[in-house]
Amino acid sequence: MPVGEVIRRKRKKQGLTQEQVAQRLGVSAPAVNKWERGSSYPDIAILPALARLLNTDVNTLLCFQEELSDNEIAEICNKIAGVMDEQGLETAFDAAEQKVREYPNCGKLIHMMASMMQGLLMMSGGWSTDREKYEEKIYSWYERVAECSGDEQVKNAAAYMLAGEYILKKEYDKAQKMLNSLPEQQADKKILNARLLLAQEKYDEAAVLLERKLIYMLNELVGIMSMLMDIAFREGDMERAEKIASAGEQTALLYDQWGYSPLILPMELAVKKKDVEKSIAYIREMFRMLTEPQHMSESVFYCHIYGREDLGKKYDKAMGTYAERVLPGLLAEIKTNEDYAFLWDKEEFKELIRGYEKEN
Repeated sequence: MPVGEVIRRKRKKQGLTQEQVAQRLGVSAPAVNKWERGSSYPDIAILPALARLLNTDVNTLLCFQEELSDNEIAEICNKIAGVMDEQGLETAFDAAEQKVREYPNCGKLIHMMASMMQGLLMMSGGWSTDREKYEEKIYSWYERVAECSGDEQVKNAAAYMLAGEYILKKEYDKAQKMLNSLPEQQADKKILNARLLLAQEKYDEAAVLLERKLIYMLNELVGIMSMLMDIAFREGDMERAEKIASAGEQTALLYDQWGYSPLILPMELAVKKKDVEKSIAYIREMFRMLTEPQHMSESVFYCHIYGREDLGKKYDKAMGTYAERVLPGLLAEIKTNEDYAFLWDKEEFKELIRGYEKEN
């Protein structure tokens, strides 16, 4: 909360007018008015007297707060998402940066701002315009969290993300440093907690934990198979690469993974092989899946998360909004990422891209 707003609220709570505050502190009424409007601040020498007059302390008066609650962080994220919808990425980024300045030691907030802006950057289609400028700031936030955060869980999450990014950028020394900072073994409390809930016959709560764990494990499995497929491709073993891609597709279908998940590995391999026909077919199918309704609420694997009528409807609606936001970013990525350069001069590819650009 701005300092001026704190002064205004505390003054009213004490039943004082601006003139009374000014008189008791020996300043002018316009000066107090400027404090409350935020156009100027009280002199440092007057702060203790002002705090005593308003029956508070200097830390509260100056909004000094090292940490934020999860609810406060969630509220900040919701506001920034609203800024994004109404005013665009640049203004949303400025709002996030302002919050990082306000709470420079709150690792959880900084990590949330970094991951949120990273997601908004992707969804906005900002793959080519000012991408480097935004990413530089985002990674600097992650680095602050990884180096300084007192929250080990948040610190490890930031280090893990940075390690992956540094590997992609071929900054191997930095990647190794991040990996070295991660614990060798980290107990999975979710499984243990689920066992406890199950023993207490709290089946719904236990199932929610396990379903979320399953989603996490499947995402991790896709990443592992993608790397194994890449190794097979680089070693020239196309048969092995094809089997791994097929296994990724079948796994996604077997476990009801969302949207175009079954296409991820087959499409990745087709692009690596520069197979024009298959690549275009996969891109077309991926776009189709993004523009069609998703009904995860019908899955037997995630029925406790999304199967209930209220949560299921909310999730299906959220996925529709997600798809609308992701599609422009994917279009921009495919048009600018050099991995897809072999498609750019193909007329079928151009027509496909033009068709979805008109719709969006």
